[in-house]
Amino acid sequence: MLDYKSIIMLKRLGLNNAAIANSLGCKWDSVQRIVSRCENVWGSVDGVPDDLTNEEIADVLFSSRKSVDLDYLQPDCEKILEKQRKGFLRNELWTEYCAEAGVRGKKAYKLSRFNEVVSDYRSKHDISFTMNHVPGLEAQADWAGDKGHFIDCDTGELVEVHVFVMTLPYSGYFYCEGFLDEKMPAWYTGHSNAFAFYGGVPAFIIPDNCATAVDRQHFDEKGILNTRYVEFLAHYGATPRPTRIKKPRDKGHVERHVRIVEDDIIRPMERLDIYSLQEYNDIMRRKLIARNNRDYSKKLGSRTSIFEAEERQALLPLPVLQYKSYDEKEATVWRDFHIQYDCAFYSVPIRYVGKKVTVKATNEQIRIYYQEKLIAEHRRAIRKWQKSTLEAHIPGKGADLHGAYSADELIRWAEKFGPYTVRWVKTELDRFEFEVQAYRPITSVLRVLNRHTPEAAESASEAALASSVFTVKGFKSILSAQSRIHPAKANRANLNDVLCAHEDKEGLDYEDS
Repeated sequence: MLDYKSIIMLKRLGLNNAAIANSLGCKWDSVQRIVSRCENVWGSVDGVPDDLTNEEIADVLFSSRKSVDLDYLQPDCEKILEKQRKGFLRNELWTEYCAEAGVRGKKAYKLSRFNEVVSDYRSKHDISFTMNHVPGLEAQADWAGDKGHFIDCDTGELVEVHVFVMTLPYSGYFYCEGFLDEKMPAWYTGHSNAFAFYGGVPAFIIPDNCATAVDRQHFDEKGILNTRYVEFLAHYGATPRPTRIKKPRDKGHVERHVRIVEDDIIRPMERLDIYSLQEYNDIMRRKLIARNNRDYSKKLGSRTSIFEAEERQALLPLPVLQYKSYDEKEATVWRDFHIQYDCAFYSVPIRYVGKKVTVKATNEQIRIYYQEKLIAEHRRAIRKWQKSTLEAHIPGKGADLHGAYSADELIRWAEKFGPYTVRWVKTELDRFEFEVQAYRPITSVLRVLNRHTPEAAESASEAALASSVFTVKGFKSILSAQSRIHPAKANRANLNDVLCAHEDKEGLDYEDS
């Protein structure tokens, strides 16, 4: 509330409206409005009785507005605040209020005035909203904005970790876990593991508006849920409640806990040398438990103690079977008896070369089927272009290759260009754990060499060997430079292949001309 008495006192001292506004930290037009109403009621600011309180001055100055407000339906603030404690959004309650006003034949306040009336009632009656959630009623889920990292033991490169966060607003008890991506299997696994961590399931889930939770093609302000996500939550007995677009306060609790995860867990872990996703999540789990056990600064207990005492028993029971989600796609087995899925390669038995297979991928595992029969199973790759080859899939000597490449075939192909190309191919074959893992890069290079002269191919192979370049991209770069030194000879067209040869009137044929 404005300090009406201070405004009147400063005005009596002769200050202008701008100076009063600056002094009291309010708007100039608010001061102008107060002074104008005082002059209308008492003739001038000097006529305002000194014994009136701020509330009494406001009642007198704005009594005319009260009579106008009689045309409007007055919000039942106590009922509205009670519903808000149970998880209803203020906008939803305003929509109900507008509908009720229409039924009663009254005007309805605009949303801004509605919020002002309810907030004034809450402050006057000293209603606290520090614990305005029902135990076990809802959970909020989101991805952290900051990414974690671990070191790939094979390449030494940093692998990005995407962190899933779920929080229970009543107790503040939260869960976090790292994944290699933010795709559907990771999103579902994060939910399942969070429910297992809580030992139960909240009645409502408020998700972030990510593609794994909502249908972005038909997205509106209310959000249209992804069908598979609805089925997933139905398995656990939970109901999704999407947030409005670009309204982060609808899931403000998880937004605050995302910052806690980023500041207190992810960033400190960046100083550690971690070499696998499993190790990353083990360390994160210990930090998560310690953070949940830390006492609140402004209320009694910790997140864990409040959860155990008041919220755990309010959660829905876990289902007997855990939900298993997977992505399903078709792939064709290439001539290195591997299929490509999600920027990685996985081997199958060699007899399936050229066949179309079905890939069913979970967050941890890849299963490959041919005509509904399981033919191969792999752990999911942790980095792009990783090759997963099972030794049982590699054919023995003299076995039928079913049209697959062999090292001898690739070497014979390289012999068409020269000894340096052969040496480069043999060195490439020796670089991998299994020779078959080199077939794709070798064939990519040899196909490019077919479009250049043997001189350019040999020069490029010699330069690649000298520089220890064995990637397709690096070889192509060297080849591009060598092809300018050894350009391909232009083939002169023989017109006899196009036109028949015969003598013209001068006795000359087209070839001689």
